Amino acid sequence: MDRLQEIMKAAEKVTFNKNQASILVGGRRRLERLAGEGKISYVRIEDGRFGRWECRGSDVLRFTVNKENQA
Repeated sequence: MDRLQEIMKAAEKVTFNKNQASILVGGRRRLERLAGEGKISYVRIEDGRFGRWECRGSDVLRFTVNKENQA
């Protein structure tokens, strides 16, 4: 197993909230599109008026973009 596969396997046990995940994938709109397409798994937790998202870490890392290289 190479290093990247080890990281992705370990990241399956990690969750990112919606704000953290949107920063990593390049924005809230992109995160919502990826989640809608089923590429990022998430659980919506209803706690009060607003629901929280908990996104699977390995999915978020798979679609992470480097903002510095995009410009």
